Amino acid sequence: MKQKKIKLYLITSFTLLMLFMLSACSSEQTKNTETGQQKEPSINKGMGWTHENPVSPKAGDWKGLELKDGKSYKVDIPPANDSSVTKSEVEELKELTKNRTKEDEEFIRRWQNTASPNTLWFEITEELVQKYGLTGPEAARVHAIVSGAIYTGLTATFEEKYEYLRPRPTDLDPSITLPEGMKVPAHPSYPAGHTTTAWSVANILSYFFPHEKEHLEKIATDVANSRMKMGVHFRSDNEASKKLAEVVTTDIIESLKDDNAPLQYKEVKQGSSGH
Repeated sequence: MKQKKIKLYLITSFTLLMLFMLSACSSEQTKNTETGQQKEPSINKGMGWTHENPVSPKAGDWKGLELKDGKSYKVDIPPANDSSVTKSEVEELKELTKNRTKEDEEFIRRWQNTASPNTLWFEITEELVQKYGLTGPEAARVHAIVSGAIYTGLTATFEEKYEYLRPRPTDLDPSITLPEGMKVPAHPSYPAGHTTTAWSVANILSYFFPHEKEHLEKIATDVANSRMKMGVHFRSDNEASKKLAEVVTTDIIESLKDDNAPLQYKEVKQGSSGH
């Protein structure tokens, strides 16, 4: 009887040991299987659509835009009203406004009388989008970044305008005349908003479309000069705006380099590929 009990005990112990070992093996296999599944990238086959050249398949990975506040940027103190620099600039404007040509006035009116200069810059942006054949997401991204540069540049500009409250050239010398029917903007002179916008867009678009840099910078220069020929800005207003735009757009461009999206377009394709 005692021997039977010992045998039964041994059999029971052995059975429990085997069950434990089997359970442990099963658990390890499950763990290994799960680990293996985690290591293997999932391939989304969706509902079966395929294409040999899909448009922007990774657009969902592109990061959102991050822009600094306009108050993050500052410009140098403008020349004093009675400084030799300002006096020299007033004389320069008197000469420029006195010798305005018909072509000058047409350019001035085009950039002054549009709902906003942004409108014209958006047209230029869209022309490049079409010329280089950007996809829908790519086009939206470029337009958004251009808008962001304009917004940041202008909020910085107006922060500084109301910091320094620099008078307009016509406030210091009423003999400076504007083209017929045009009015002096109802905000301070320094820095120049049109010029900040012009150089902000030119810098951003020159980054995306490097082959267009010379053309874009010429437009920005012409816009800046038109503000002087109109008689509403000093040369130093424009110089401060160009520097401001450079700092703003350098920050924006730097932020784009790790957002997983295309950085530059150099091949002319003509026509967008749609959305």
